[in-house]
Amino acid sequence: MSLSDCCFKGVYHEGEAKGSYAKVGGLDSYVTGTEYGNDSIIVILTDIFGYKFINNLLIADQLAQLAKIQVVVPDLFFGDAVVDFGAMDRNKWFTAHGPHVTTPLVTEFLSKLKAERSPSKLFGVGHCFGAKFAIDELAEGGSFTAVAVAHPSLLTPETIEKVSKPLLIATGENDASFNAELRDATVKILSEKKDLHWQLDIYGGADHGYAVRGDLTNPRIKYAKEKTLLDQAYFFAHL
Repeated sequence: MSLSDCCFKGVYHEGEAKGSYAKVGGLDSYVTGTEYGNDSIIVILTDIFGYKFINNLLIADQLAQLAKIQVVVPDLFFGDAVVDFGAMDRNKWFTAHGPHVTTPLVTEFLSKLKAERSPSKLFGVGHCFGAKFAIDELAEGGSFTAVAVAHPSLLTPETIEKVSKPLLIATGENDASFNAELRDATVKILSEKKDLHWQLDIYGGADHGYAVRGDLTNPRIKYAKEKTLLDQAYFFAHL
């Protein structure tokens, strides 16, 4: 299990974050949409660029506004998020933050968040690296009510087999981390879960990372990114 080259590439987006930083569930976090209260909360499990990456902050603000739900973005990396699109020791970084570290971190964070804020619904959003850990929490006994992910990394059919609650997946047709073979396997597995609410959308011309780090000067990528956010908000609104 490893990350692909496409997980480390992208374009910086422009804008000013509207939320603030706070300690939530034992982790430093970005919080936005607090005016919507704690009855429902969306947790974004980020790509490798983490909870201070401007693109992730802007997405959190946009999703809070669209869904009218508070959004929390925890630091999954203990201050060790990837800081730019340059060269780095990828294997060393992944060894320090792989599933053996991140899975228990996410599980503990969500447990503490529920104890602190008692939301009636706890939704998850996962991008790239974070998507696998969001989907893990859809297994029986997991913390999320429902999950929406975009261009997931690290997924296996075994992860999808365990899904027991609503799931929305968005990806690009050229996604090397969630390729056609894995997409087909995912659809087959989910289709066999007759009572499960699920959806999978594929955006033509889009690559891995389009929803977070895509080139918004490209009209097709801009459309795909914005439609993905709209669908996530609509998905949660109808659960």
